[in-house]
Amino acid sequence: MSCFDCFCGLFGAEDPKKKALKDAKAKLVEVIQAKSCGPILLRTAWHEAGTYDMANKSKGFPNAGGAIGSITTPHEITAPPNAGLKKALDVYLGPIKSELDAAGLHVSWADLIQLGGATAVECMGGPKIAMKYGRLDGIPTELAPPPFGLPDAFPEDPAAHVREVFYKYDNMTDEDIVALSGAHTVGRAFADRSGTVAEGSAAGQGTEYTKRGAAEGQKSLTSGGRSWTKNWLVFDNSYFTDMGKNDPEVIYFPTDTVLQTDAGFKVHCERFAKDQAAFFASYAAAHKKLSELGCKWEPAQGITGV
Repeated sequence: MSCFDCFCGLFGAEDPKKKALKDAKAKLVEVIQAKSCGPILLRTAWHEAGTYDMANKSKGFPNAGGAIGSITTPHEITAPPNAGLKKALDVYLGPIKSELDAAGLHVSWADLIQLGGATAVECMGGPKIAMKYGRLDGIPTELAPPPFGLPDAFPEDPAAHVREVFYKYDNMTDEDIVALSGAHTVGRAFADRSGTVAEGSAAGQGTEYTKRGAAEGQKSLTSGGRSWTKNWLVFDNSYFTDMGKNDPEVIYFPTDTVLQTDAGFKVHCERFAKDQAAFFASYAAAHKKLSELGCKWEPAQGITGV
């Protein structure tokens, strides 16, 4: 513990790093509530952390990938798997980062991106995640090629593919895979981003739930695309309860439906459909694991209580 930490503890002054994170969270809440942009912030956090591969762990930080802020680099943000995510950096997160920097409050990109994802889940009605902050930014010197180990929507063997993707992370289980998949309860796929659906973001496109003026879109600045659930800005367990109902307005990919058929996944899929609290608990634990992959911390123990 530093002398400054001792001083803060004695006289009640707040650690400036924690203050900066709290200020950032307050600004994120304002943006998410004003623009209904929670899903893109969550996707950005996932695609950042999901570059981690424990096979590269011996290479050390930052060359194992993970939640290290490297999605801000041209090599990653312009790659096909991250199509559309530049908007999250430029429109939603970038202005917050600039405001904090101007006020002398430093929050790393790595922390801001993960704070955005966790805050989005909470703002959309999901669980409050016991996050740890204090991530340092890092730019890999050994550049991994796209798709950076991120999942494909239409693999030849969906169960094997999903396990291959998630098992390359540290300590992920089948329960974690199903819980994290449940985040598809929010958000949409777009023809002009992932290319996995027919509906794009151009005017006049979308489903009954995602077209311009649809009540489900709340205050979103972007219409169109196709969602996994009707209320795609509400974080709940409807991804599990509604899967298999054949709603023509939503999409489920092979990597989604396999959760209902694979023996290792099915037990968790059924449990989460019956018990939202169980889903929230498992999701929060798995999200925390994902958000800490590949990180280097300052202070070493991280910062909690944000």
